[in-house]
Amino acid sequence: MNDKIIFHPILFSFLPILFLFQYNIHEVPITDIIIPLFLSLIPVFLIWIPLKFLTNYKKSSLITSVLILLYVVYSNLHHILTAQSNTLLQIFGKNSILGVIFVALGIVIIIFILKRKSIKNVNHPLNIMSITIVGFLLVSISGYYITNQVDYSLSDYSQLEIPIFETETKPDVYMLLLDEFAGKNTLQIDFDYNLQPFEDRLTERGFVTPVQSFSNYPNTELAVPSFMNMIYLDFLEEELGVDSNDFRLPNQMRQYNTVMKIFKANDYNITTFYGGMGLVPDVRLTDERLCSFGTINPDLRKNFVLTYMPFSYFNEKLLENHQYEKLECFFDTITNVNFEETSPNFIHAHIRLPHEPFIYDEDGNKMSQKNQNDKTAYLSQLKFTEKKILQLIDVIQSRSPDSIILVMSDHGFRPEIDWQNPKPIDHMRGFNTILSFHFPNFDGQLPSEISSVNIFRILFNSNFNTNYEILENRHIWYMQDKPYDFIEVSNSFKDL
Repeated sequence: MNDKIIFHPILFSFLPILFLFQYNIHEVPITDIIIPLFLSLIPVFLIWIPLKFLTNYKKSSLITSVLILLYVVYSNLHHILTAQSNTLLQIFGKNSILGVIFVALGIVIIIFILKRKSIKNVNHPLNIMSITIVGFLLVSISGYYITNQVDYSLSDYSQLEIPIFETETKPDVYMLLLDEFAGKNTLQIDFDYNLQPFEDRLTERGFVTPVQSFSNYPNTELAVPSFMNMIYLDFLEEELGVDSNDFRLPNQMRQYNTVMKIFKANDYNITTFYGGMGLVPDVRLTDERLCSFGTINPDLRKNFVLTYMPFSYFNEKLLENHQYEKLECFFDTITNVNFEETSPNFIHAHIRLPHEPFIYDEDGNKMSQKNQNDKTAYLSQLKFTEKKILQLIDVIQSRSPDSIILVMSDHGFRPEIDWQNPKPIDHMRGFNTILSFHFPNFDGQLPSEISSVNIFRILFNSNFNTNYEILENRHIWYMQDKPYDFIEVSNSFKDL
């Protein structure tokens, strides 16, 4: 290998993203790492190019790789230590202590390199080392895809009829999906908070709310594929196995879902809002994707920021502010944009509210950083969400009074759940959701209890004269590490 060709700083910069992707390969699409890999090159050239003017090519390359590796090790160690419960470890992990140690170490190494007259044989071994490590990761990633192939045709297995609506009018349909908005039972038990005033405000606007509403799965990863395809996901247990944690198939079902296929078959214009979630519907189904700002996968973005900028200022600016801007974009778009007028619209908005990060107080003022399990911050953001949703509903109804509006959540508030040894209160926390319909021409009666799998079956039957069967209300629990080891939960938790 020509010693004049040096590329190890570039390959070393890829390691954080490749390690994270390998760890999350079962749920992150490989296409989601393309942008992060390019972004990883930025710190390389910010260091390497100036150094080339201060010293020679070989020394600048070596210093660049050393600084990148030191910084990656430091930032990950900082993140690990500050997350520990031990106070001494937290203190040691602070930038003022751990950061000073690594800065001193970096200065010593840089001085050593600069004072060396010759480093002829160093860059060549580093090139080999970087190729070996990156190559090992790529082989491991390739091996996973080869040995864990997914039959994506199974995502169409439900074989539900795609009807053509036989109605004179096709109203616009707004789906406002509020992530982790807890239901009335959980809010009363865990927060001593009464949701009834919010439901009353919805009733004043013509909404109908069932007495009880529950998700069928306690997490977004399976809850959304279930209700957006109007089916239970029992087949995943058999097809993928109880020991699998591969989410690629349910992710496909979430993106290329039956509900949007139905709207698309009936000439609806489909608009989605990013709103903070990592997956959005398939481009074959959506006509517009708004407020994405070129967003990359949230987990990869978070790792990138925590790896290269492990300081609270940058964490806030690059994570929370980014989320804040997307939500403000959603609010502004719903308020001020007139959607397609030549065809009916399905507006799909999966919004990361009141889910953390907690960036709004009760009155909508931007908050400073809060712990992701802070119940007070959660409740404040939930109260803001109530107010904002009512404002948006008023805008929608003033602009298009005949629109169908669906307000719902995918699961409840979960930080206090004991996943390994759940009690009825844990089941309530996971499954209890909010749900309210605005059906302008609906003169029937909703069931007193509705679970998420039936929401669109009821919507289509009530407004478009379809005849979908209303499924039995079931609730399926699972552990995070074994998402397909389904545990059927009895209805006893509903008595809390």
